[in-house]
Amino acid sequence: MGIAAVSVTLIGFSGVVMALGRKRDESWSKSHAIQLFALVAPSIVTLFSAFVPVSLELITENSDLIWRTSNGVCFLGHLLGVSYFIRIGSNLPVRFSHKVGLTCTFLVMVILLMSVLGIGSWYQFTFLLGLLLGIGVSVHNFYLLLSPAIAGDGD
Repeated sequence: MGIAAVSVTLIGFSGVVMALGRKRDESWSKSHAIQLFALVAPSIVTLFSAFVPVSLELITENSDLIWRTSNGVCFLGHLLGVSYFIRIGSNLPVRFSHKVGLTCTFLVMVILLMSVLGIGSWYQFTFLLGLLLGIGVSVHNFYLLLSPAIAGDGD
């Protein structure tokens, strides 16, 4: 639940920063829309995923089913977000930090998928890793938004 609270906080901060930072602009460019999506989507996936095990526990007591399904939901959420981000941002410049972030994202997603398929036995740790992925991506994108000089051409 602590991770869900961090997700809500990041969503709120992202909305405020985007609204205040873009209030003088007349219209939003495609780049601004992608930036907002990259800020908010991982936190929303994390927030939604954090409540899946609690909800499933109300339905069943099968621990393997609860955690494998929770990992599957987290995997699908991240997969949809990453796929959409790659599709809409494919013509924008890619920074080194994006390459590192995508590599980490794909690695965690493979671990989540292995957990869904029953490979390994650390279902709860894998789920936590999936939640932390969403927080990490959101924090990274928030940092890039607040530090345009650092996120410039030299990155």
